[in-house]
Parts: sequence; structure tokens; C-alpha cells
Amino acid sequence: MASARILIEGKTVQQVGYRIFLLEKALENGIERIYARNLDKNKVELLLTDEEHKINKFYEVIKSERPEGAVVEDVKKEPYDGKIPIPSIDRYLQFLTLEQLTKGREEVVKLPAFVGNAIQTVASALKGIDEKFGTVAQRFGVFGDYAKRMDEKLTGMNEKLDTLPERIAEALTSSKKKSRP
Repeated sequence: MASARILIEGKTVQQVGYRIFLLEKALENGIERIYARNLDKNKVELLLTDEEHKINKFYEVIKSERPEGAVVEDVKKEPYDGKIPIPSIDRYLQFLTLEQLTKGREEVVKLPAFVGNAIQTVASALKGIDEKFGTVAQRFGVFGDYAKRMDEKLTGMNEKLDTLPERIAEALTSSKKKSRP
């Protein structure tokens, strides 16, 4: 087994779904252990453990492919010394899923402060996360089933979000009518 550190640098490598993209590509290439994290403002660090030929093939893929919206200036690979343990890919999937759901929850909590187009922006972002999550979740048996049940709950929530602007407007109108003498 070999370990490698891949550093992806560029103007736009964060907030474009790069870590989800890397997870998808790792699944496609049979990578066993992976961990990716954002560094500074313009870097993503990727740690891998697997057979040398798999790591090399994976490296070639991510040098030539990138998520939509990413602006990459450099992708370099070096040996990894093992200071941070690299989790199995299923553990990393669980971690990344929890992190993304937490971010989504933080955005949903802010929704009452938004009206109109901003709600559509959040709904669009949630849809993008949902599409990526669905692709990854299909590759994991029991966890995939759990993810599908979670997706069904989120779909119900999205339907409620779709009608939120109208419900806010209705509540404001109703409130004004009650406050008039």
C-alpha cells in the first residue's frame, strides 16, 4: 500500500463541490482510503492510501477533470508521511455527508430572514447538493438506503420551501389586516 498527498491549487477550488467531486472520482477508481480538506483560501488537500497504480491512475483523472466552476492552476502529487490517519472511503463519505447536511441546516435556519429570490437561490443550492449526494449514495448498500430515506424527507422539506414566499406574504397580509382598527 502506498500513500500520497495531492494538493489542488487555484483561484476557485472551494465552494464548487470539489471534495464531493473527489469522492465521486475516488469511488469510480476504487480508491480505498481518502480524506480531503480545504486549506487556506485557494487550496484543497487530498490524502490517499491504496495501491500505487490506483493512486497514479486517480491522479491522472483529477489532473484532467474538475467540477463545474472550478478554476485550477496546479495539481501536484507527493508522498504522504501519514501524520493524519486516512479514513476508509465509507467513513469519509459519512463525514462529508454530515458536514454538508450541517451546512445545509445552517442555511435553512437563516431562511426567515430571506424573501423572494434568495429562497430560490437556497433551494437551487440544496438541489445541487441533493444531485451529488444521490450519485454517491447509490454506491453504498445499507448506507445508500439510509440516504434515500433522508432524501425523501428532504424532498418533503423542499416542497414546503417552494411555497414559503407565498406563505410569508400571506402571513404579512393577515397580520396587517389584524392590526388595522
